[in-house]
Amino acid sequence: MTINGQDIAIKDVMREPTIVESGMAFRDVIKKMIIEKTNSLVVVDADGVAIGMVNPKSLIKHVVPDYLENDSIAAHFATESIFREEAAKVADVAIEDFMQKDISTVKADDTLMQAAVVALESGQVRIPVVDENNKPIGLLTRTELKNVIGAFLDIEESFSK
Repeated sequence: MTINGQDIAIKDVMREPTIVESGMAFRDVIKKMIIEKTNSLVVVDADGVAIGMVNPKSLIKHVVPDYLENDSIAAHFATESIFREEAAKVADVAIEDFMQKDISTVKADDTLMQAAVVALESGQVRIPVVDENNKPIGLLTRTELKNVIGAFLDIEESFSK
């Protein structure tokens, strides 16, 4: 794709991924997200291959008790102590128990349109960019896709830091 007369590929707009290894505990995962100021972590196995992702939704889903998950009326009566207790219960749970396992990825040389279609088909708003060995080298988020669309519409602020 061309933006402002330049050919633009995924590798030109992707951001650095924040990577964590499998086996990490819930407490350490959320700490990493807080320290790194990120809402997405790419999970890799011992060989560095992307095997999953973690985002705030997966963390929250793991803390909210099943009986409250789809019951906003009952949740209204749940106390802070229940929330605190549930967080304590999962503190040492391994990342494999709450990460998103079936992730879609793209390659750095895929087109931006391919990435947009992957985002729509998978429902993922964060798509790991992987090399030929399926090792993460970048992350494409809705922000980058939004900025690509903005650049196509000649919005000057697109991609401004």
